[in-house]
Amino acid sequence: MQKLAMRVFVLLAFANVWSAAGWGATLSGSEDDTTAFYQGKTVRIVVGFPPGGGFDSYSRVLGRHLGKHIPGNPTVIVDNMAGAGSIVAANYISNVGPKDGTIIGNVAGPIILEQLFGNPGVQFNMAKFRYLAVPVPEVYLMLVNRRSGITKLEELLGAKARQATFGGIPNNTIEHAPMLMRDVVGANIKVVSGYKGTADIRLAMDSGEVDGFFNTWTSAKIAVLNLIKNGDWLILAQLADTPLPDLPFSNVPTIGAIAKNEEQRELLRLGAAVPSQFAKMYLMAPGVPPQRAAALESAFMKTFVDREFLKDAEKGKIEIDPLSGGKTSSLVSQLLGMSENLKARLKSVLHGQKR
Repeated sequence: MQKLAMRVFVLLAFANVWSAAGWGATLSGSEDDTTAFYQGKTVRIVVGFPPGGGFDSYSRVLGRHLGKHIPGNPTVIVDNMAGAGSIVAANYISNVGPKDGTIIGNVAGPIILEQLFGNPGVQFNMAKFRYLAVPVPEVYLMLVNRRSGITKLEELLGAKARQATFGGIPNNTIEHAPMLMRDVVGANIKVVSGYKGTADIRLAMDSGEVDGFFNTWTSAKIAVLNLIKNGDWLILAQLADTPLPDLPFSNVPTIGAIAKNEEQRELLRLGAAVPSQFAKMYLMAPGVPPQRAAALESAFMKTFVDREFLKDAEKGKIEIDPLSGGKTSSLVSQLLGMSENLKARLKSVLHGQKR
């Protein structure tokens, strides 16, 4: 209970800063119209991944509480639209779904790299979405099953390196990260692509189809914390500049220890660490009426400090340390402004020949 009280205090401080930025004034003049619109409506959260993974877990907990903070108190439901690392869902939100404020997208931040690289499957512009929130910045961990016989990162490096097979989800850090480790750092990794979600990869690890995969610490705590704590799954690396404070084991290498030079460090940061700060983003399509989008962002911020939501989140081992829509938009703009030189180097790694 003390832990929950401290979390509420910190999140309330965050909400006060957010409110002071002026969004309350944006809502006041049109609140009656917004309430009238949402009364009796159903708001859909479209999740770009299958049921059973981290994205789905976050959206289902949020969906149980978000509606009471939206003017008019609409029903909130969660739909899954998996495919291409959530590009399918992002395309739907941008081009097909209604633009009236009844659709919220929950897609992966790293799809921004596919836009930068000119992926023909991308039919959206990340600069034009209306960002609502990110529940928590992410850090990706390099996880392997102990049955693989690999116990530390060094065993995958060098002339006598062992090979590990990693599962990947296309257009996602789960696949980008092992490619970066293979082609930038030199780890002996074979990437098996084509999985739709982390639940599928976990089954593949259990069956021995793959040895490991990269997953966020927030998702791992929800789905496989017991496997990590009992030693069935091992953490070989963390793609962050500073160590995570709550990992069950110490001395897990960070980017500074993994990279051999500044170029490797920048490629690991821009290819994996920075996009992961807004990995589980919530957004709306271009063209949604501004007052409704502002009302939805306000609803997310109120939900993040809702005591009942926080109890539900704690029960589901879901971490909450939110970024506002404005902060998310700023991070997106930073990546979209990446230099042509860095963009070319990243593209050569992530869109080079599959191995």
